[in-house]
Amino acid sequence: MNKTKTNFVIILLLIFFLLFFNEFVLENFDKTPPLSDRAISMIRKINFLSIIFFLYILLYLNTFFLKLISKRFINSIKSLSFFLILIIFLDITLKFIGFGLDKHWYDEWNIRYPSTYDMFSNQPLAMDHNKLGFRGPLLSNKIQKDKISIAFMGGSTGYAGNPPIPEMINSLLTKNDINNVVYNFSSNSSNHNQHIHRLIKFSEYPFDIVIFYGGNNESIQYLQYETRPSYPYNYFMINDISKLKLFLLKYSSIIGLFENYTGLISGINNERNYIDNNFESWSDSVVNNYINTIKKAKNIFESSLTNNSCNKVIFLPILQPVNPISTNEIKLWNKMTKRVNKNYDIYNYDDMSNIINFFDNVHIDQESKLPIAKRISSNLIKLIKKNC
Repeated sequence: MNKTKTNFVIILLLIFFLLFFNEFVLENFDKTPPLSDRAISMIRKINFLSIIFFLYILLYLNTFFLKLISKRFINSIKSLSFFLILIIFLDITLKFIGFGLDKHWYDEWNIRYPSTYDMFSNQPLAMDHNKLGFRGPLLSNKIQKDKISIAFMGGSTGYAGNPPIPEMINSLLTKNDINNVVYNFSSNSSNHNQHIHRLIKFSEYPFDIVIFYGGNNESIQYLQYETRPSYPYNYFMINDISKLKLFLLKYSSIIGLFENYTGLISGINNERNYIDNNFESWSDSVVNNYINTIKKAKNIFESSLTNNSCNKVIFLPILQPVNPISTNEIKLWNKMTKRVNKNYDIYNYDDMSNIINFFDNVHIDQESKLPIAKRISSNLIKLIKKNC
């Protein structure tokens, strides 16, 4: 085989190697997908070394290429490669200083850790989380028979705070001579559909009272992130887009910024356009999903959980106070409150919005958590005196 053919075969082999030895192709051969972080890291390192070797071969065979292609074309390739290097350098630099896709989609693993049943929860033993990933006391099957066992299910408004609302409830009930333990199952961005699955996962433990505290993540959050009622807020970003798009969104700051402003990469812009064009029917489905989820939770928990101190398991759904901002948020929230007011099983706290300091449409400052905790405690005391 002459030199020209040898060079051509070597280059062809290197190109085929790069085409077939990459994480997107190799994932199809993995019997337990997805590939581990270590495997992906090793594949990328091998790809990088292969490209370096490939460039070295190109330099070595430079005289061979000069004979085949014109100087003008070579200069164009050099200019293009210089431009690409600048783009890559800029992309890496912007990522390093914090630009790119909003980090909550992929990077906040401490508070949105992969979890069976409910898709994500909190990372066990991170920050102040217990070994199950929750703030507050650890679940136990061995508690005093006179102790009221309370499960608190919420999103970020139940998770956040120092102390968070569930811990305040525990203290307020204790001050009223009620022996109790409050388990805080809350996690950022989670919704009540996830909470049903979350509590089923721990259904072997006794619970006297189950509190569902929410409403925003079951309504307004669908205007901001995932648009399909009942789906976890980042479902489409994790499961519905291609592996290539997932890779680019996670690791490219330029593409991430473009996604933040347009939604074109993930395709979420199409869903948001659909909402704008079909708001009435879409918002009806959101509200119906919330009401139906509350009904499902009540039927499941009151019939399947084991109580500890009360004569039955008590389900307490609470519609939290919210501060809708945009026109569609206001219209959707008005539908929610109107529907809830017709359902006497749901406690409506929306009237507290005028005494609460909001950071945005739902998050509140620490001072505003106390009146909410007091109102929940007051409702609980009445239920406990009647049933426990």
